[in-house]
Amino acid sequence: MRIKLTTENITGLSKEVLSLLAEYDIDVKRIEVETGLMYLATEDLEKNIERDIASKLMQIKGVKWVENINLMPVNERNLFLNEILNAVSDPVLGINNKGRIIYQNTQAKISFSADKEVVTIKNIFNDPDWVNKVDSAATNVLPINIKTTAGSMLVEVRGIKQSGQKSIGAVLIFHKPENITARSHIIQGAEIKGFNGLIAYNKSMQEIINRARHISQTDVPLMLYGESGVGKKTIAQGTHVSSSRKNKLFSSINCTTSKQSQITRDLFGTASPTIGKAGLLEITDGGTLYIQGIQDMPNECQQKLFDFIQKGEFKRVGGKIKRHSKIKIIASSPLPLQNYVDNNQFSSDLFYTLDITHLQIPSLRDRQEDIEPLTTYFLTVFQSQGGKEVNEVSFAALNKIKSYYWPGNISQLKDILYKASLLTDSHTIDVDHIEIDGHVQIESNLDNRSLPQAVAEFEKHFLHHWYQKYSSTRKLAQKLGVSHTTIAQKLNKYDIN
Repeated sequence: MRIKLTTENITGLSKEVLSLLAEYDIDVKRIEVETGLMYLATEDLEKNIERDIASKLMQIKGVKWVENINLMPVNERNLFLNEILNAVSDPVLGINNKGRIIYQNTQAKISFSADKEVVTIKNIFNDPDWVNKVDSAATNVLPINIKTTAGSMLVEVRGIKQSGQKSIGAVLIFHKPENITARSHIIQGAEIKGFNGLIAYNKSMQEIINRARHISQTDVPLMLYGESGVGKKTIAQGTHVSSSRKNKLFSSINCTTSKQSQITRDLFGTASPTIGKAGLLEITDGGTLYIQGIQDMPNECQQKLFDFIQKGEFKRVGGKIKRHSKIKIIASSPLPLQNYVDNNQFSSDLFYTLDITHLQIPSLRDRQEDIEPLTTYFLTVFQSQGGKEVNEVSFAALNKIKSYYWPGNISQLKDILYKASLLTDSHTIDVDHIEIDGHVQIESNLDNRSLPQAVAEFEKHFLHHWYQKYSSTRKLAQKLGVSHTTIAQKLNKYDIN
């Protein structure tokens, strides 16, 4: 029998309750007392005896209510605490002052006790300086990197003290590298917006978004093509949010900026007993993996990725265990992958596997109708992030923005506007605040110039303007309808390069 008594604070009440149970010769196994509450656990009793005892307990002065309970408070708290700690995806240990392990959650048992029972804390470390590092972690705000039998991890140490401030032990919380990576992607994923949050008045861009919505419902890979800064990652994120995978992880890797030697390990993980960790394929299981700049992926990694897409299974680098993961792969490159295949820079097998569906994201210069609403949007974002209250752009400034070629596309536009918002002393961005390297404005005031001078001035700015768009002199010559030699001579004349 386990019962809870709601009581008044009367001296000797506990003695009366226990005396009643003694009359029935009932063995009391546990008693817990709090202000206004008393909990009793006894041997198992027949239901009629339980009802009889409850009735007589209610007759004792000071007893307000009697009810059956499933668990005693201490057992209930321990059960909940144990379930909470076991729900933690990282190892947690509790140790006493002698370094003996008093408690370990499920992850700790899996990580540190695979082959044998670990009794003392020293048995889980492969670091000769582990004592000093653990002591440092106990006084440090940030976790400390330490080598364990389960690989390198970050460890936090929190001391446990009695009411008299005497230390009785500590709790050690370990953080696995793959879990840190996953949490980082989860935090980034919280900022992901769907297609409804995109600014797209341009018809070509609207068509891209509509196609991406349909493609998102399939598991086949998707290739995104487009210049730097056009929003390929934003489209990838929108595709993820529009799919049934939206509540799973969206992770990404940039093959252009990552170390070539590290890309394969980051994707497939490592199987080393000391530095082994899961890669993005494992972490992202059920979600979406975005591979940016896939044209720069190492050949070895290309082959492994091809095998994974074909079979749905892979092995960690240096490992023998086959692992499975079901993910949507979205990849991007500035040019169609066929170009890299033709130049023997990319695997044709992987190309045909990835390029089942593809989207060509238009450049900002081809989305003139989106420039002004994007400008307004970015100014609003800057204010929401604590920036100055700049909410207007003068006609001259907007004209300058619209006349530029934007080789860096939307990313460059955002950066230029942010700088302009810092330069202005008012609520308005004017033409002088728009600082764009290489931007050319044809002089409107040609006073005091001869006709040859005015023609030369116009020709210089005209060529400079078009050279921003066609840095290849042959393409520029073809566009302007003159010979390659003529273009080369004029560029040299005006020192345009």
